[in-house]
Amino acid sequence: MNNQENFVKVIGYEEQFLQSRELKTRQCVYINKDTQETIAGIVRRLGERGLTIGAYIDTILQQHLREHKDEINELYQKPIGKIIK
Repeated sequence: MNNQENFVKVIGYEEQFLQSRELKTRQCVYINKDTQETIAGIVRRLGERGLTIGAYIDTILQQHLREHKDEINELYQKPIGKIIK
């Protein structure tokens, strides 16, 4: 990858993930402390002013769900076998 391609890729990441946005309804989730500390560092050092850890994680999860929608739906529709035989 040349410098121009890398620059475009970095700008794309910044535009997609590091912009502040408001979460209208929030829910609590638990994650590993090491993961939380890593994410907090990313948000603090790289994020736009006002970006929260929750908004950053929410954006990542939304992309994950969009990218893996078909696989998730296929697994969801997979018949469940008998629990007791």
